[in-house]
Amino acid sequence: MAGMARSRPNPPLIHLIVAMAVIMVPALLAVAWFSRVPAPRVTVVDPAPVVAAARAASGYAVAVPANLPDGWVCTRARWTPQGQPGVGGTPSIGNTFSLGYLTPAQVYVAIDQRDAAPDALVADLTRKGTRDGDSTVSGRGWERYHSPDGRTRALVLRGADHVTVVSGDLGYEGLEAFAATLSFAAG
Repeated sequence: MAGMARSRPNPPLIHLIVAMAVIMVPALLAVAWFSRVPAPRVTVVDPAPVVAAARAASGYAVAVPANLPDGWVCTRARWTPQGQPGVGGTPSIGNTFSLGYLTPAQVYVAIDQRDAAPDALVADLTRKGTRDGDSTVSGRGWERYHSPDGRTRALVLRGADHVTVVSGDLGYEGLEAFAATLSFAAG
């Protein structure tokens, strides 16, 4: 009998199930906890006071969308006079007006205007995009731009004293529809 090992009987199935549950339940809870993605909070902004300030102080016709379809929400409204701190705290090189909207599909579309350094504004908002033809919207000729990665598109309207840029991560048709809602008015 020496040298012969005694074998243990196999554990009952219930013991195996309990052992697996003890290991799997905490692992599944950890995966569920760390993989949950909170819904982004959208801050809705009333653009009216900013639009009024821009129209009163700017020397150009401020472009504001009118009669947007249901579900569009304004999430950004900013008027930065020349020399005042703008985005990132740097002084604005021109009188700058900006509005941003979320579409019902949660796509961001923006309208930006400035009366100085138009090429720098276009390069910034198009993410150093390249010219991609022209569009005619409501009788106005807009230049088309697309970003190097092809994601962002923009329409650029150059005036004698300012530039207007409509940009977003959607096709030119969507940008043209948004640009068609724009009402240009000075203070």
